[in-house]
Amino acid sequence: MRPVTAAPKGVLAPGAAAQRFRLGRYLPAEDLAAVVEHYWVVAWDLTGQPPYIQRTLPYPAVNLVFERGRTAIYGPMHGIFAYELQGAGRVLGIRFRPAGFRALLGAPLTTLVDRTLDLAAVFGTAAEGAEAAVLAAEDDAGMVAVAEPLVRQRLMDVPATVVEINRLVALVEADRDILRVDDLVARCGLGVRALQRLFADLVGMTPKWVIRRARLHEAAHRLGQGEAVDLTTLAQDLGYFDHAHFTQDFKQVIGQSPSAYREACARKNDSGDSQE
Repeated sequence: MRPVTAAPKGVLAPGAAAQRFRLGRYLPAEDLAAVVEHYWVVAWDLTGQPPYIQRTLPYPAVNLVFERGRTAIYGPMHGIFAYELQGAGRVLGIRFRPAGFRALLGAPLTTLVDRTLDLAAVFGTAAEGAEAAVLAAEDDAGMVAVAEPLVRQRLMDVPATVVEINRLVALVEADRDILRVDDLVARCGLGVRALQRLFADLVGMTPKWVIRRARLHEAAHRLGQGEAVDLTTLAQDLGYFDHAHFTQDFKQVIGQSPSAYREACARKNDSGDSQE
């Protein structure tokens, strides 16, 4: 398997997280790359230690998660995702591209926002025994090898619109000059209403939300690494009118002001204290 080399974004307090669990990420087979972004494996052993609550800032994507007794399809989420790690265990996740799961679901992604589905609702009888088979594999590669055919047997043709919207969401993440919907419209040749309809159907979120979430991902990533960046400059770089609007937006989603989050990450990086 080919590992993902880019640093993960969305894992809050990354320094403390790295001390509590192992995160492995792997690229999909070529025939699934149009819909699957990567596979991820979280493994931990906290035997004899207090539980650890890991918080993540989700990006607009569906995740299919294999976990003992809790295997499910997780739709795109507006808020923070918090998960308690205790004892020892491991989880395999399939993170789909932002519009990728639409090709499997057969329904608008708005129907899956902030919801979870049982595997059988999408994969039918093929889901039977999938959890046990995946988690019985010896290593990361083995789990992926068991899970991949489940996606492959469901996937038919990938519509051109899915490919295009995935490209636009990737462009939002990569191009920091895209700060408003009009900026994205100028790069794609679609009108605002057409773009909004496609995002609602294929991603489940609005273009404005996707742009805003990408910028908050960038902010949380940079602050979580302990960068000594001026917060006013950071707010301007991310397209906010001023520092106050950036702080309000960041706190509303993350639960802390940018400065408080950076300080908390610095402390946890040093001590490994669990999140509250």
